[in-house]
Amino acid sequence: MLGVLLALLAAAVYGAGDFVGGLAARRISVLFVVGIGQVAGLAALLLLALLLPAPGMRTADMLWGAASGVSTMVGITLLYQALATGRMSVAAPVTALSALSLPVLFAYAGGDWPGWMPTLGIALAAIAVALISREADRAGIASGSARRALGLALAAGLGIGVFYVTMKQTHSDSGLWPLVAARASSTALFAIVALGMLAHIGRATLPAATLWAWAMLSGLLDSAANALYLLSSRAAPLAVVATLTSLYPASTVVLARVLLHERLRPAQLAGLLVATVAVVLIVQG
Repeated sequence: MLGVLLALLAAAVYGAGDFVGGLAARRISVLFVVGIGQVAGLAALLLLALLLPAPGMRTADMLWGAASGVSTMVGITLLYQALATGRMSVAAPVTALSALSLPVLFAYAGGDWPGWMPTLGIALAAIAVALISREADRAGIASGSARRALGLALAAGLGIGVFYVTMKQTHSDSGLWPLVAARASSTALFAIVALGMLAHIGRATLPAATLWAWAMLSGLLDSAANALYLLSSRAAPLAVVATLTSLYPASTVVLARVLLHERLRPAQLAGLLVATVAVVLIVQG
């Protein structure tokens, strides 16, 4: 149960981070938001890693962490490109399902069988993620662009899914240091890109201090969610933890409904209901 609770909390925090980052990205380049968030998140992870015990950190753990950072960086970059190229209502759920499928297949192939009820819950959760992640389409998408966006979305999901798998390979004695290695490897590139966006911050519709605060908060929330996921993956089966964490879009859409009064589409409402059933089945198993 501890792993399940940590995974659900990770999903909630991931979704909150996406919500805050999305608010900032409406006013300034998303690359600026991600870059500043990466730096803030790295600082937070360093502090947490120093506070939490790590009696047996191994070189292999740091290498797994660095690999996950690179894969996440590639996945996020491809996702943004997919969203900019094709239909959001296709790219977003395809990326989410692709990211979910990799750890689930990896876990089942390795004999990490959670049982029939959790397996049914995982299947329902995949449907829920697809429904919740649906976004409004942009008009005028050419068929060639749509096919390219689909390929980018699949590749983006695989890049993000590698994070779930590689973090599971780290030893619990390594504490949070694998996450520090992951964030350090991704921060290097994103921070450079963010610096290149500084010239555009004066053109934003909000004060620069507000945009910096939102970007930093999104990075802090993302790092906190990463830490929760890592701890949950050490306490529960990979397939279960990755599935529950992948429900993070539910947190984003709920926050948008409560704080921004955005209307939820019928598909999203259905997705929230299916997600609730999926969580019950996974926990009962």
